[in-house]
Amino acid sequence: MKSFRSPAAGQDAHSDLDSGITFPVIPGSPEWWSRYWRRAAAIGAVTILLIGTHIPKLVIGQPGDGPDKLLHFFAFAMITLLLRISDLGRTTRRTAVIAGLLALFDEVTQEIPGLHRSFDLLDLVADAGGIAVALAWCRALGPPRRGSVAHHLESRRRFAAVRLLLASIQNWIHIGIAGAFGAMLGGVFLGVFGRNPVIGPVTMIVVGGMSGFIAGVVAVVEAGRRHSIRRIDAERRCLWCLQVLPDSNSGEEAVRCQCGTVDPGLPVTGGLRPRRVAFRIAGLLIVIAILAMLGYVILLRLGPAVPFLRRGLVWYTGLGASTSMAFDAIGLGLVGALLMGRSRRLAAIESESEGQHCFQCGQDLRGVSLDQTRGRCPECGAEFHAVWADSMAVTGSSGDNAER
Repeated sequence: MKSFRSPAAGQDAHSDLDSGITFPVIPGSPEWWSRYWRRAAAIGAVTILLIGTHIPKLVIGQPGDGPDKLLHFFAFAMITLLLRISDLGRTTRRTAVIAGLLALFDEVTQEIPGLHRSFDLLDLVADAGGIAVALAWCRALGPPRRGSVAHHLESRRRFAAVRLLLASIQNWIHIGIAGAFGAMLGGVFLGVFGRNPVIGPVTMIVVGGMSGFIAGVVAVVEAGRRHSIRRIDAERRCLWCLQVLPDSNSGEEAVRCQCGTVDPGLPVTGGLRPRRVAFRIAGLLIVIAILAMLGYVILLRLGPAVPFLRRGLVWYTGLGASTSMAFDAIGLGLVGALLMGRSRRLAAIESESEGQHCFQCGQDLRGVSLDQTRGRCPECGAEFHAVWADSMAVTGSSGDNAER
C-alpha cells in the first residue's frame, strides 16, 4: 500500500513568525535562558582558549610527536560552532570575522616576551581550517531555502528542540560529560590499539580523544533533541519563545502565544524523519576516506617518477604527522559538509512533490479520481491512500540564528 499526502487548501496562509516580524524574547522564558547559556558557553570557550594558548613554555608531546596543529584545528572549530549558535555570531560572515580576528590575535600575541613562543603560519592555517569546517557544517545543517510547507515546519521544530535542549544548565553539563567520556574512551582506544611507527602515541591519543568527544556530544545532542521535540508536542510549546501555549477557549485552531507568535500546529508528516540521510553521509565519508588513502598510496608509488608530484610529496611529508593530519581533517570535514548540504537540499526539493507524485514510479497523481481516499496510479498501478491535512503553517525561516 503506497501513500501520499496532500495539503489542505489553507496551507498558503503565512504565520507571523515567517513574515519578517521580529518578536521580543520574554525574560525568563526557555528561549531567553537558551540564549544566555549559549552566549556564556561561547565566552567561556574563548576565555579558556586564550588562557591555554598563553601558558609560558607549554609543550605537548615529544619532538616529532606534537599534536599542536590538530589542537589548533579542533579548538577553533569548536569555538566557531559556539559563536555561530550564540547571539554573538548571528550570521556566517559575522562569525567568520570574529573567529578570524580571534585566531590572528591569538597567534600574534605568541610573540609576547616571556611566553617563549613564536608566530607560526601553519598554526594560523590550521585555525582557518577549523573555522571553515565549522561554518561549512553550520551551513549544511542550517534551515533549507527550498522544501514543502511541512518540510519547513519540521525544520523549525528541530531548531526549536535544540534551543529548548540548550536552555538548561543541566543539559550542558550532560553534554560536557558525554564529550569527556567519549574523549577518554577514544583516546585510550587509539593510544593502545593505534600504535604505529609513523605517528607518535600522543598524537594518536589526541586524535582518538577528539573523535570520541565529537561522537559523545553528537549522540547526547541528538537524543536530547528528539526528547525535546516530544516535549514540544506534548506540552504544546511556542516555537519562538518555547513557553507553553495558552489554552484556546474559543475553539479556534490558531493559538497566539504571549510573545505574539501564532502556533503553526504539527507538520503533516508528523513524527521524526528517518535517519537515512545521516547513514548515507556516514557511508559516503567512509568511502571517501578509503579512496583518499588509496590515492595517497598510488601517489607514493607514482610520485617519484613525476617531478611536480615528487616535489608535492616531499613538501607534504615534510610537514610532520600532526600538520598533515590536520590538513586531512580539513579536507574530510569540508567534503562531509558538502555532501550533507547536498543531501539535505535534495531531500528538501523532494519534499516539494510530496503528496503529488507516486512513490513507486514518480507519476503525477494530481487529478486522479479517488474512491473516497483511495486511488490507483495510472502508470504503474500502485494503490495509494490520500491523507488530507486539516491545517498547515508556512514556509520561511526555520528557527533561531538563521541567515537569510
